[in-house]
Amino acid sequence: MLATLTKEPFNDPNWIFEVKWDGYRILAFSHKSEVTLRSRSLLNYTANYKIISTALAALRHDAIIDGEIVVLDEKGNPSFDRLQGYDPANDSIVYYVFDLLWLDGKSLLDSPIEERKELLSNITTELNSPLIQFSVDFPDGVALFEQVKKLGMEGIVAKKKGSYYSAGKRSKEWLKIPTSIRQEFVIGGWTESDSARSFRSLLFGYYDKGRLYYQGHAGGGFKEKDMPSLMGRLKKLETKTKPFVNDVETDRKVHWVKPELVADVKYATKTKAGKIRKPAIFVGLRPDKHPSEVTLEQVKTSDAKNLLADHTKSQDAESNWKFIENEKIISEGNFKIGRHNLTLTNVEKQLWPNVTKADLIQYYHSVHALILHYLKNRPLSLHIKQNGPTKPGFYIKDMEGHQPNFVDIFSIERKHKKEGRRDIIDYPLCNNEASLLYLINLGCIDLNPWSSQIENPFEPDFISIDLDPSDEDFSKAIEAALATKEVLSKRNIIAFPKTSGKTGIHIYIPCAGFTFTKARTISENICSEVQELLPSITTTNVSINQRGTKLFLDPSQNDFADTLASAYSVRPHYLPTVSAPLSWKEINQKLDPHAFTITTMLKRINKKGDLFSDLLSPSHAAKNSGRLKKRFG
Repeated sequence: MLATLTKEPFNDPNWIFEVKWDGYRILAFSHKSEVTLRSRSLLNYTANYKIISTALAALRHDAIIDGEIVVLDEKGNPSFDRLQGYDPANDSIVYYVFDLLWLDGKSLLDSPIEERKELLSNITTELNSPLIQFSVDFPDGVALFEQVKKLGMEGIVAKKKGSYYSAGKRSKEWLKIPTSIRQEFVIGGWTESDSARSFRSLLFGYYDKGRLYYQGHAGGGFKEKDMPSLMGRLKKLETKTKPFVNDVETDRKVHWVKPELVADVKYATKTKAGKIRKPAIFVGLRPDKHPSEVTLEQVKTSDAKNLLADHTKSQDAESNWKFIENEKIISEGNFKIGRHNLTLTNVEKQLWPNVTKADLIQYYHSVHALILHYLKNRPLSLHIKQNGPTKPGFYIKDMEGHQPNFVDIFSIERKHKKEGRRDIIDYPLCNNEASLLYLINLGCIDLNPWSSQIENPFEPDFISIDLDPSDEDFSKAIEAALATKEVLSKRNIIAFPKTSGKTGIHIYIPCAGFTFTKARTISENICSEVQELLPSITTTNVSINQRGTKLFLDPSQNDFADTLASAYSVRPHYLPTVSAPLSWKEINQKLDPHAFTITTMLKRINKKGDLFSDLLSPSHAAKNSGRLKKRFG
């Protein structure tokens, strides 16, 4: 029996309410202590969940039970992600049972739900196994919905009292009310990525009268480590025949696949044309569902808005996308950047005296070939400065499905789980000019990438030292940079300096094979040696109140997912200054960091070339790494 998708939760004395478990729907057939577990499409799952079938074998009844197999996380909440990678040795699994179809030779399909549930409760109690849990019902649907929403669970199911079990049918006597809209769809293809990512997005659809209709694409929610395996399955199904009967909306190169995989997809609303509006998030594959079963579950747009209204309140408190969405648009224009269409807005906005947003975009357009070399395949944390470079801004790490199709993302589990927020962060990548200008148009002035690339996200390409004068005295940064050069040169270690774009200097040391923990230790040890050379003007004290006017030798940007402004990035400063790569011979007391601006950098680049061009040299990284480990590790 299937439930009908409906809108907001309700209370009614003629209905009971249950938790909607986020797992695999499983029918258990018990006959003379032999148990068979089957999916909704009658696939045999007995061997997959031997621990459950063994527990049910102790049942002293012949029965057909309906329920959901769920894997629990550390908090005891259902985790669909863990269910997909179920590890019997380490994962906690439970079979939540909620209906009884047959008992000891008697069909219960035409018995009222209250009677079926009472009998099921009794035999579950007799069984007395922690692996088999009765799914209790509640009288207050609204309160239950609020509770499961608070716990980050999937939703609730409402069941009408006195109703019978309509096998194989979607009934309005069972209603499902999810905390976010989730449906199964059939995968019909994938689009290529510009990055090292296995693919950009999955194309999916639904069946109607035996024909597969394209419904949308999902580019978020994937775990990076799982994508190659999924890519392998897709390639085995690749075909030259388009499986969808209608048009597919993408400007990416598409690979079609035979429609044999079913995906669980989470989304918010649909467009007026009925397509899924971003974000569409991949939750996981549904091997328990047959593609032919996947039809479109309709919910009115107004209902969807009501459905999500409460769910998004907790997210709004955390997500800063609302500030971008609420920005007043004074002007906009559409541009062709490469093969991508890009909309630019409010380009007449003045950011600095006589410097507009259009001027900032023009600068990044002019240096895109250079700066992309230091941004490619590096996740970004976005610092949005909508109101100007010296006004308060806000940060965005998670694209939450807002990215256009030319912006690649890197998906990774959230390090610190947050209530009301999904466990995956979709970091943006800047792998082409359209992505670069899109991010600047959002309100970024500077671009702050990780020191690692997505191919090896837990190993930095370089170790950094941030020379940050507490009193903004740049002469101290110059002395500290020269002292750092002295410390490194004694060990034949190659390093590359650049201005921070404000009042400091960044020093990058190429490396390979280090964890972030090791990189930070090495940076701390280098900073300690520099401090010994310049004790009167430098400090390694992390307390701002205890630094006084000394320059802080900062190793802290060597932690996982921390960032520094990219080479050639403009900075949100009182002038449109740029973080400019330097030669070591330029670092003297005549050096002026304010000389490097969006109006002077192009002439400098034409004259000096890219002074950071060897930063990512594998030979430099290899030579440095042995020496760093020996001297500072």
